[in-house]
Amino acid sequence: MKKFAILLTLLTLMGISVMAQSKDGSAEQGQLLLADPFILEEDGWYYIYGTHSNDGIVVYRSQDLKSWSDLCGNAKGGLALHKDDSWGEKWFWAPEVYKLGRKYIMTYSAEEHICYAESDSPCGPFVQREKRPYMEEKGIDSSIFWDKGKPYIFWVRFQPYGIWVAELSNDMSTVKIESAKLVLKPESNTWEHVQAYVSEGPCVILHEGKYYLTYSCNDYQSRDYAVGFAVSDNVMGPYVRYEGNPILHRHLGYVGTGHHSLFKRGNGYYMVYHAHHDRQKIHPRQTLISPLVLKRDKKANQYVMSVSDKLIIPKVGE
Repeated sequence: MKKFAILLTLLTLMGISVMAQSKDGSAEQGQLLLADPFILEEDGWYYIYGTHSNDGIVVYRSQDLKSWSDLCGNAKGGLALHKDDSWGEKWFWAPEVYKLGRKYIMTYSAEEHICYAESDSPCGPFVQREKRPYMEEKGIDSSIFWDKGKPYIFWVRFQPYGIWVAELSNDMSTVKIESAKLVLKPESNTWEHVQAYVSEGPCVILHEGKYYLTYSCNDYQSRDYAVGFAVSDNVMGPYVRYEGNPILHRHLGYVGTGHHSLFKRGNGYYMVYHAHHDRQKIHPRQTLISPLVLKRDKKANQYVMSVSDKLIIPKVGE
């Protein structure tokens, strides 16, 4: 095994790409197993959060995206957020963490409601000052985006169903629901509706003056769970789908690839996403990272997104 590891290192130094995945796309030994992953970079460390624990939200950290610590959370049970500090008793899903002044803000889903918690550290403990959801109505998969210093929330609203955007208060504690707009709902008879009427996991970046909304469609249990993107001149929309969608679908032999987030590394973006544990087993889902490629389309006056074939398979405790 050591000789194999040395060989991989030599090949990498020689510039030869080595695919570390197993032939059937199943998880490797020691692989990080988080669904709905999100990565925050802070002071030379990467922190990854995701759906995994019945008791709250987990967090790991790394300096190279490849080797991750064991659970580094400061809340009960080594979590970043424990349900004792939150509204809700179950279904802790899709966390995202942002730095706001000296505080770290986590948005996440609990019992199919969007929640908000605060901490002094990216490792937590994240605590709700008031144990209540953002909104009384159901919703999941929140993502925060700042435009000209103003925060907006993208999320999946159940009635009427689809991906919505709304303004937030400057401290992010309140959703201005009266400003909410529907920006994307699944299209029938397309790649978005192979299995179940679902659009979820929104994430937005601003690039060269345009807003790029990335999202996942189909039932997460489907092998055809996939990612596409849409483009707008305004954060509130309207967003126009890319005709070449999906941009992430059964990537590199993996299935069920989706519910991603985007993060900046150096001068470029990376996509972190999950895939099925293997072709027969869905849970726990495995975590994967790939560079995001942005190529200018002069005719369309926008950039086209694609996902690189370079793959990082995060491991725990290496």
